[in-house]
Parts: sequence; structure tokens; C-alpha cells
Amino acid sequence: MNRTPLLRLCVSFGLAAGTAVLSAQQLLPSTPPKGFGASVTPAYEGWYDNADGTHTFLIGYYKLSGLLAAVALALNMIIVLAAIAALGAALSLPGIAGLVLSVAMAVDANVLIFERIREELRKNKTVASAIEAGYKNAFSAILDSNLTTMFAGVVLLYFGSGPVRGFAVTLCIGITASMFTALFVTRFVYDFITRRRKLNTLSV
Repeated sequence: MNRTPLLRLCVSFGLAAGTAVLSAQQLLPSTPPKGFGASVTPAYEGWYDNADGTHTFLIGYYKLSGLLAAVALALNMIIVLAAIAALGAALSLPGIAGLVLSVAMAVDANVLIFERIREELRKNKTVASAIEAGYKNAFSAILDSNLTTMFAGVVLLYFGSGPVRGFAVTLCIGITASMFTALFVTRFVYDFITRRRKLNTLSV
């Protein structure tokens, strides 16, 4: 199945995160059991499909604003994978689950912002005013949902062990990155455009 170069780059970067040299003691047989690791490929395929479907939905439903959100979403994944690499961790199956959940949180934030902007545009406000009001009205809901999920991730990180901690680490990093890309990156692009040219309509 063909995938976009950006997604391939993200996965390759994530796989490279597991190359840290660590001292180890053999606790299991040197020969892995039959079928060991067979579940990794379907997990990556599921992550691919999730990312592809999300990008398609955003661009198809929100048009150019959806394209901006898709780029921010890709930046979100790159930030998460870069953080995992900096920590010297590997992108395990629980980590993929945390990444997928953080992507869902990022999409939710963008949808909230776009729907608020649409509401303001229906009130015949200017594009710049609608963007400002949209981000302002969506901020409290985004902050509330992300903080509660972050709190759950911190609890799992503190009390969990092994795969649970891997899931919690990826989830917390992903939520932080999603808030940054949804609230600051996309807003910066909108402000950059509206300050340089007067827009009568917004593709959202």
C-alpha cells in the first residue's frame, strides 16, 4: 500500500529512536518464539490508515483551513517522534496507541476552532475578527479536554510500569505538541496571512 513520503519519514524517524545503546542482561531465550513481532506491522498499518484518513477528512471538509490543520498535524507527529528520539526510547505498540490518541486530541482541537470560526463568520464578522473570536471561544474547551487527558497520562506514568509507562509518555508528549500546533502554529499562519492581505472570505 502506497504511503505519503511525509508519513514514511515520520515512521523512519520513530524507528530510529530505538537505536540507543543500552547494557542488557539476557532473561529470555535467544531465539524468539514463532510469530514474535507479527503484531507490529498491523499496528503501523493502522497508524498509517489513521493518519491518512484524518488528513483526508480535514482537507475534504474544511478545505484550505483543513490543509493547514493537516500540516500542523504532521508537525505534531514529527515533534512527538523527535521527543521520543531525544529520550532514547523506542516506538513500541503502546507508544503507537498513545500517538494515535494524541492525534485524535489534535483533530478535536482543530475541529472546535474551525466550527467556532464558522459561527463567527455566520454573524457577518470580518475574517480577522472571526479568527480571533474563534480561537478565543474554543480555547477553554480545548484546554479543559487536554488537561484532563494529560492528568490521566501523568497518573499512568506515576503508577504504571513497562508498556503502560510507554503509552503515558507518548500520550503526554503528544498532548503538549497538539496544543502547541493547534493553538499557536495555525493561529500564527492565520495572523501572518490576514496582516498581509485583506480577506473577504475564508476557506473553512
